[in-house]
Amino acid sequence: MNISSRIRTHINIFLFAASIIAMVVAVWIIFAMVRQINNDEHHKVITWVSSTQQKAELIEHGRFFFEQVEQIERNKLQLWADAVLGMMTRASGTEFELYRRVVAENTSIPVIVTNQNFEIQLCQNTRFDCRNIAFLEGALLEEFSQHPPIVIPFMGERWYFFYKHPQAFTDLQKTLDGVVHSFIEEIATSSIFAAILVVSEDEQTVIKSGNISSELYSDPKALQRTLNRMRAQNAPIKFSFDVDETYLIFYESSIIARQLAYLPIAAFIIFALFIATITWGIKTSKQSENNKLWVGMSRETAHQLGTPLSSLMAWIEVLRSEHVDELHLVEMKKDIDRLAVISERFSKIGSKPKMVTENIAQIVHKSIDYLRPRIPQKTKIQTSIPANAVVLTSVNAQLLEWVLENLVMNAVDAIGTENGIVGIEVSEHPETITIDVTDNGKGIPKKQWKTIFEAGYTTKPRGWGLGLPLCYRIVHNYHKGNIFVKQSVVGTGTTFRISLKK
Repeated sequence: MNISSRIRTHINIFLFAASIIAMVVAVWIIFAMVRQINNDEHHKVITWVSSTQQKAELIEHGRFFFEQVEQIERNKLQLWADAVLGMMTRASGTEFELYRRVVAENTSIPVIVTNQNFEIQLCQNTRFDCRNIAFLEGALLEEFSQHPPIVIPFMGERWYFFYKHPQAFTDLQKTLDGVVHSFIEEIATSSIFAAILVVSEDEQTVIKSGNISSELYSDPKALQRTLNRMRAQNAPIKFSFDVDETYLIFYESSIIARQLAYLPIAAFIIFALFIATITWGIKTSKQSENNKLWVGMSRETAHQLGTPLSSLMAWIEVLRSEHVDELHLVEMKKDIDRLAVISERFSKIGSKPKMVTENIAQIVHKSIDYLRPRIPQKTKIQTSIPANAVVLTSVNAQLLEWVLENLVMNAVDAIGTENGIVGIEVSEHPETITIDVTDNGKGIPKKQWKTIFEAGYTTKPRGWGLGLPLCYRIVHNYHKGNIFVKQSVVGTGTTFRISLKK
């Protein structure tokens, strides 16, 4: 690796690390913002709940106050009725004066007194003159029938004391009703993002809703599911403004708040995709650079071999004319032909090789026949594959022979000068064909099993470390197969496996 390549590599690593740091900081900031927003939202909800509970209690107290006032008014009217009858039965004395004073003190409650035939006998604090109306009937009866009349026996018959609230009381009652309805409306249209449902006490009827989709309470089953979910998060707030009307306020975190909780996850996924994209880009860039290097080097090698090969062919003819031993010339011709094959192999790097259905057994035997006379005599190549075996698959024979020769020569180097055995085994499986190349050499440490396929890696004092990377490219890229260290024990030996699809 030259200096410029190292600089580019360091720059890429620096940019990659800076990108990771930037994305981590961004995710952390997003997470902190979401947490702050959720905390603020939770605080708003707590404040809203406290305020709502206080308002509900205030309304409850107002309703209780009006109930008390109503009871006091009825008691006062009962006393007033007794005083009226007392005045009519006692014409003089201290008791009469007392009754008169009680009757005179009623200056606010409108009252109409009738006999059992609803004939008006007396009225007080009404907007009309009783002397002009004989009977309590029609709209006037309806107006004074909002409360049950007080019935008192008098002179063998029953007298009815009809009354209604004073105008000031009625105005206050309307004001309270307005406050109640305004309170319900305010709950539903609250500025906080909480999802809110105001329902009847039996949880069957929705009075008001806010910040929640109608689909979540459109039918009784959906309503119950929603209320159960809300109840699991927060206890409902109970309030009433009438004796017979009680309401429940259910609430939960808003959809926005719940969605914000997923924002850090989304940011992390985006971050992961960003890192994966950068990694893929760097890897692709490196592979592209390596591919250009491989192609350029291979074609240059093929070009450089072309000229001496032509010259060597001419020199064989010269030697033949000099009557050199033909056996020597034949062996020289084999090596020259081999160099031509190697040159052709290099020329194919970078271009799509032609795949043909071949017999793997024949390819293996051809490679063994070529290598046997060219390796040390102390090292033996063994195989149990019959010469006439048929194991067919689609390959490029020249490139596959190149892989086998590389593996065998590496095995021979691993064995060294001692007696050794290189075994080649071909196995046929339902979907694949495997070729195992085994030696009894020095072995490979497990931590190096993947490293040895990287360009430039070598344990030899000489060499560029391109043999196994070239094998990997031929098997993986061109044949869509796989090559890997099946097993290796330091001091015992190594087995490489080539796996090809049928």
